[in-house]
Amino acid sequence: MDVVTALFVSIFIILLLIKFEITLAVFSGAIFLALATSPESIYTSLSDPSTWKIVAIVIFAFSIGYGMEVTKMLDKITETVESFAGVFSLALIPMLIGLLPMPGGALVSAVMIKDFVEKFRIPPEKAVFINYWFRHVWVTFWPLYPNIVIAMGILSADYGEIARATYPILLASIVAGVVMFGVKGKRGESGLLSLRGLIYMYPVILIVIFTAITGDLLIALIASFVSIVAFNRAYRKIPEIFKKTIDLKIILLVIGVMIYKTAIEASGASQAFYDEVLSMSNPYVAGFTLPFVIAFATGIELSYTSVALPLLTSFTGTVNVVESNLFLVFLGGILGVLLSPMHLCLVLTAQYFKARLYVVYRYLIPAALITVLIALPFLRVL
Repeated sequence: MDVVTALFVSIFIILLLIKFEITLAVFSGAIFLALATSPESIYTSLSDPSTWKIVAIVIFAFSIGYGMEVTKMLDKITETVESFAGVFSLALIPMLIGLLPMPGGALVSAVMIKDFVEKFRIPPEKAVFINYWFRHVWVTFWPLYPNIVIAMGILSADYGEIARATYPILLASIVAGVVMFGVKGKRGESGLLSLRGLIYMYPVILIVIFTAITGDLLIALIASFVSIVAFNRAYRKIPEIFKKTIDLKIILLVIGVMIYKTAIEASGASQAFYDEVLSMSNPYVAGFTLPFVIAFATGIELSYTSVALPLLTSFTGTVNVVESNLFLVFLGGILGVLLSPMHLCLVLTAQYFKARLYVVYRYLIPAALITVLIALPFLRVL
């Protein structure tokens, strides 16, 4: 079987199985491609320390979020935000929770803003939009998100390269959310005293500081997690935290992605795919639409980095990343995820607020269009 045929069969396997389970889909597609083109890539991936480092990063990223939840740090942050932000707490709380990519994070922030929704008499559909949108503005930029970590592994790039390519999406999505916010109410108190509770955001600040000093995200995450446990004397909660956050499915997904990446590199499948796409359409159109379609079809943030990005490495480059091209891949991917009716965060939040999903799209679609209009001009400076 030639490389291109094997690649398309692997994509078909992934798309066929992804509606059941993304881990099963990616792992199966990766194993097929590896066995069909370069069986040695399986051993290469499993013996590569970077594979296991990515697994550790994902585990500690989730552990920090859950650790802050079980130690009630998130509750104290919520109280503080309400005291100084007033009505804007509706957006700020999901944004703050969004810095911690914990499983079910959108529901966590939905519970936190429920009282504000009732207090300011916000329609349930708008409440869903505000919570859902602002919860996800960090997804293409913040280093704790598994899709960023996996992208670092696929591209053999450091976090700085990815951040330089994706920061316009962060800025554009925040502006789009503000434009669509449209809720009137008191701003809250002023003064530094009301900000005191934000000291509980120190784990996030430590991540930034340690990453800047050491250049190693894993060291930063470990330091942040240790600080949470030590500060709260939560030593007995460590087993509970890791029991919640060490997810075999996520571990197998990371391993599957790295096998897929290695098999694509070893077989030359990425270049073959890129040449095939180039013969049929504009590479920039393909760089945006492929991640969008895969992300929209699955509603899973990891899908466009796990499935689409390995196929587009000839477009984005590796090691020396073409930032403008990577920007298009991430822009297409995140918009596909946010607009997907398959996205569990969207569906579950709509259920929680008892909202009509089709009405939520009256906010989502304009916000997505505004994001594109603001973000695309950045291509000139990337």
